Amino acid sequence: MKLVGVCLALATFGAQNNFHLEHHRDTFGMRSHGVMEMVNGQAKFYPLPQSTWEDYVRLRPKDVAMNPLAATHGEYEREEVIGPHQIEGAKVWFGKSFYDGEGERGVGAFGYFDTEARQYRLFSPPEVAPCEVSAMLVEPDAVWVGLDHQGEDISTFPGGLLRWDRASEKARLYAIEFVVTAIERRGDGLRLDTRGGYAELRGDMVERFSVRRLAGGKTETVPIDKFPPSPTHY
Repeated sequence: MKLVGVCLALATFGAQNNFHLEHHRDTFGMRSHGVMEMVNGQAKFYPLPQSTWEDYVRLRPKDVAMNPLAATHGEYEREEVIGPHQIEGAKVWFGKSFYDGEGERGVGAFGYFDTEARQYRLFSPPEVAPCEVSAMLVEPDAVWVGLDHQGEDISTFPGGLLRWDRASEKARLYAIEFVVTAIERRGDGLRLDTRGGYAELRGDMVERFSVRRLAGGKTETVPIDKFPPSPTHY
């Protein structure tokens, strides 16, 4: 993709606060393509590792038949960027974002960049590989990951909510019908923001609430059974 213009993010991390997410403007807008370190006034770039065709075949086998390499003239076209992220000590955790349509593809992953080792570590469980990450919450015992699919449409489609145990590296997927845009710990549960409302997860129970705008700038919160599907242009 053609890059047009450069802008550096302001949030810093690492022991000396000398790391930040790099951003350039590409054909999808201003996005982060890796981590930047400032050393004696000089910038050193650590690009986000991109998946390979071999990764795609191994981690997305069901998609290979529908989107073979021949469909893009033998080229594995992808642009995976850093999406939702959270700083934890010397690490910045993040989820990958990527477009999955019109010849573009990718392999979903989440993980971190370790500022002490100056290395990335990425995880692509089977539940994550076909999706991009829409939201993330890093906790001492687990990483919560909202998943969606950004395909050939005006909107994203839900891929569920994943809990990844940091000790065992085992994943549990909660099948939900909405795209999670933010995750926040609320006591013994989680608040999951989405378009038009939010949900609360406690144990195995998900309660959904629609937030409706009223006259005079007021809002009302109404319990609902399910969120409606995202709008499309079809």
